[in-house]
Amino acid sequence: MKKRVTGIGGLFFKSNNSIAPKEWYKKHLGFNTYECGCTFWWKDNDGNKIELWEPVD
Repeated sequence: MKKRVTGIGGLFFKSNNSIAPKEWYKKHLGFNTYECGCTFWWKDNDGNKIELWEPVD
């Protein structure tokens, strides 16, 4: 049986200006961004999970 990916821990990407992408994602997609980026909470059968989205300089 093949093993399956069950999730990712976060999405990090490099940016020359980490503030601009946060502002764009907040304005256009409604992300509640903070200094460290944005967290997404979701629940699966095993309990609560978290994902982190963060642009970094």
